[in-house]
Amino acid sequence: MKSKYMLILWFVVGYLWAVGEAGAIFLLIAPGAGPAGTGEAQVAKADDAYASYYNPAGLGFLKGTEVAGMHVNWLPNLASDLFYEFLAYRHYIDGLGSVGGHVIFLNLGEQIGMDELGNPTTNWTSFMAAGAGSFGTHLSETSSIGFNFKVFHQKLSDFTTGSEKGQGYSTDFGFDIGYLKKFKQSKATFKLKKTKKINGLFDQLSEIYERQNKLNDQISAIFETENNGYEEMEEQIYLLEDLEGLKSKLFKYDSMESFSELDDRLVSIVEGMDQLINSFDELSVEEIIPSTVENFEDSTMVILENLLFELLEVESIRENFITGAESEEIQDLDDKFNFGFSISNIGPKIDFVDVDQADPSPMNMRLGIFAQLYNDGFNKVNFLFDANKLLVTRYQMMDWDGDGFVGGYDEYGNWVSESDPLAVYNKDGKKEYDSKGYMDDPWYLAIATAWLDDWYFGGDIDHDGDRQIGGWSWSETDDENGDGEPDIDELTPDESGGVYGKCVNDEVCLEKGTGDNRSFTKELEEMVYNVGMEYWYTDAFALRAGYIHDYEGKIFNPTFGAGIRLLQYGFDFGYTAGETGHPRANTMFFSVNIKL
Repeated sequence: MKSKYMLILWFVVGYLWAVGEAGAIFLLIAPGAGPAGTGEAQVAKADDAYASYYNPAGLGFLKGTEVAGMHVNWLPNLASDLFYEFLAYRHYIDGLGSVGGHVIFLNLGEQIGMDELGNPTTNWTSFMAAGAGSFGTHLSETSSIGFNFKVFHQKLSDFTTGSEKGQGYSTDFGFDIGYLKKFKQSKATFKLKKTKKINGLFDQLSEIYERQNKLNDQISAIFETENNGYEEMEEQIYLLEDLEGLKSKLFKYDSMESFSELDDRLVSIVEGMDQLINSFDELSVEEIIPSTVENFEDSTMVILENLLFELLEVESIRENFITGAESEEIQDLDDKFNFGFSISNIGPKIDFVDVDQADPSPMNMRLGIFAQLYNDGFNKVNFLFDANKLLVTRYQMMDWDGDGFVGGYDEYGNWVSESDPLAVYNKDGKKEYDSKGYMDDPWYLAIATAWLDDWYFGGDIDHDGDRQIGGWSWSETDDENGDGEPDIDELTPDESGGVYGKCVNDEVCLEKGTGDNRSFTKELEEMVYNVGMEYWYTDAFALRAGYIHDYEGKIFNPTFGAGIRLLQYGFDFGYTAGETGHPRANTMFFSVNIKL
C-alpha cells in the first residue's frame, strides 16, 4: 500500500471534520491572520480581500483596490514541511461592484512511495491548489450578494497501485454563494444627511466670517493708525483667519475624530478671544490710548465684545452640529450589526483516489453575526460569531425498515436473498445497501438532508458489513477479562437477540438499537463554532482573541492575534493555542493587506 493513503488519513485527522466524509478538505482551511485571531469567525464581517474566501458578498461593500496574502506552517506538530499559502485580490468597478479572487496552495511535502510489498520505489512532492474568481455587488444599500467560481487540483501521487481504478490526482470545480446584510444607516443616506447639515453650517460660518473680516479691518485700522506696539494682540485677533481653513475641511470630515478636531479648534478660538478681551480689561486708558485718538477704548471694546459674541455664536452652532451628528449620523457611520451567510464548495464528487470511492465536495455552510459593542470614535470593540456545518450526507449500510437485515429485496419490494449483492433494497423499496459500504446524497439534496441524516433519516447500522444487524450477544458472565466491556473473543452467536457486530480491527460494534439512539444533538455536535472579540484603537491598532469549538474534530482551541494599519498597509498576526501535541496547537499565521 502506498504512502498516499497514510497521507490522506494524516491530513484529515490533523485538520477537522469527520474523517472520510468529504474530499478536498484543504478548501476548508481558513485563511488570514486577522480571522485566525478571532477564532476564524468572519462571514458577517468580510471587510477586506479575504472576503472572497469567507463571504464573497462582502466584496459588494468595498471600494478601491486591495491585495492580501498569508503564509502559515500548517499543523506544525505533525510535520515541518506542510505550508499553506493564500493570495487574494479585489477591485471595485463603479456601477458594477467588486471583482477579485484568490489562490490557495498547500504543500504536503515529499512522499516516499512503496510497492505492495512495502519496498521503497520513488519519491515525489504532493500538493493541493485552488483558484477562485469572485464577484460581489449590492442588492440594496444595506445588503449584498456574492459568488465564487473555483477550480482546484490535488496531486497525492504520481501513480496508482494494485486494484486502484483512479489516479493519484484530480482536477475539479465548485461554486460559492454568499449574502451579507448590514443593519445600519446606509452610506448614501448618511452622506446625504451629512451634506445637508454641513452645508447649513458652512453658510452660517460664511456669514460670521464676513462680519469678522469687517471687525478685523476696523481693529487693524486702529492699530495701524496708532502703531503703538500692539503686534502681540494683533496676532491673537488674527486667530479668526483659522475659520477659513475650518471651512475647507468641513466637507472632508467623515469620522468622529475629525469632528473632535473641529470641536477642539473652535474652543481654542473662543478661549483666545476671551483672553484678548481680558487683556484689554486689565489695561488702563492711559497705557493704551493716545490722547490724539478719541474714544479708542470704547470703540475697541465694542469691537472686541462683538467679536466675542460672534465666536460664541460659532460655538453654539458647533454644539448643535456635533450633538445632531452624534445622535443622527456619526453613530451610524460604522457597522453596528451584520448578518452573513455563505455556502461554499458546491460541486460534483471528487474521485482522485478511486472512482468507485468518490467523495463529496466539502460543501460547507457558514452562518454568522457581527456586532459592534462599543465605539467612541477612538476605541472600538467588535464581537464575531460563526456556526459552520459540513453539508455532506453519507449513509452507512443501514436497516431502514427494522427487519434485522440490510437489503434482501429488489426495487419493487420483492424478497430475493439477504446475501444477494443485487438485492440492495428493503421491503419498502428503499435502498439500504451499496457495494462501497455507504451512500451519499447529491449536493442539492445534502443541503437539507445533512441536517437530518444523523437524526431523522436513519436506522440500525451494519458496522461489520455482513448485512445482518447484530447477530452477536454478550453478557457479564462472558466477561473473561473482567473489564466490564464486550471484547471480540467474548461474543456469542445470537441471530435472534444479539445486538453486537464484529467490526474491523477486532472491535465490537453496537448495531441493533443504533437507530433509536440517533438524535438532533448529533447534528449540533457536528457543527463547528467560531467566536471572537476584536479591539481597535483609532483604526490603526488591533488586539484579537477567539475560540474554535469543533466537537466532532476534537478541536477546542483558543486563538489570539494583533494587527496594525500604517497608511495603506496592514499587517496581522494570528496564533492558535491548544493542548500540547494537538495538531493545530502553536500554529502561527502571518498576513499582509495592501490597499492600492
